[in-house]
Amino acid sequence: MTSNIINPFFITVKMKIPVAIFGRVSLDSMDFQRQISDLQKVADRLNYEVVSIVTEKISGAKNNDERMGIQQLLQEAREGKFKKILCTEVSRLGRSTIQTLSLLEELHQMGISVYLQDLNSETLNENGEIGFQTEIMLHMLSLFAKNERRNLIDRIRSGMLQAKKNNIHCGRPKGFEKNDDFLSKYPKVIEGINRGFSVRECVKLYDVSLGTVAKIRKMIII
Repeated sequence: MTSNIINPFFITVKMKIPVAIFGRVSLDSMDFQRQISDLQKVADRLNYEVVSIVTEKISGAKNNDERMGIQQLLQEAREGKFKKILCTEVSRLGRSTIQTLSLLEELHQMGISVYLQDLNSETLNENGEIGFQTEIMLHMLSLFAKNERRNLIDRIRSGMLQAKKNNIHCGRPKGFEKNDDFLSKYPKVIEGINRGFSVRECVKLYDVSLGTVAKIRKMIII
């Protein structure tokens, strides 16, 4: 009696690592599409699966709890939606040293590694540990980013002082007081803009038209 024995073989399929793409720009007039496009190419090259794209238009100097994009990123991380975050550079995470390092610490505690495109490296190794060199690098990069912002502010202040010496008006338009009655109707919108929310975010949060929020922002932003 002859028996036909079939030797089974198994194909091991390597599951793609789920990742989030994070992009940030400081102003409404800026575009983060280049960041997203570049990071999508990184994900394709490394065979990652992009499961979330989080973007925000807000100053990186704001506190993390004031940044809707960062809060969304942290919430999805807590839900276990992804294992890594792709970012073009550390300054996209923030320009405040304390806030940036606090964010990274919270992500690392959840086992989330951050890939920095400009350095082609991650904040955690394969064992989920942060190395001494990486820790130094993150501190230095955050300090450099903060210094860049200080230099920018100094240049703006210097330009304003020079303009005043030349009798050029700086700041809010003359006769701004006439707008007080209009602005008094939208205290929540003003608060949201001062906290760094974009025009579209204020529209959604406070149920006010896009034109009205844009007008308010133009009135109060120096």
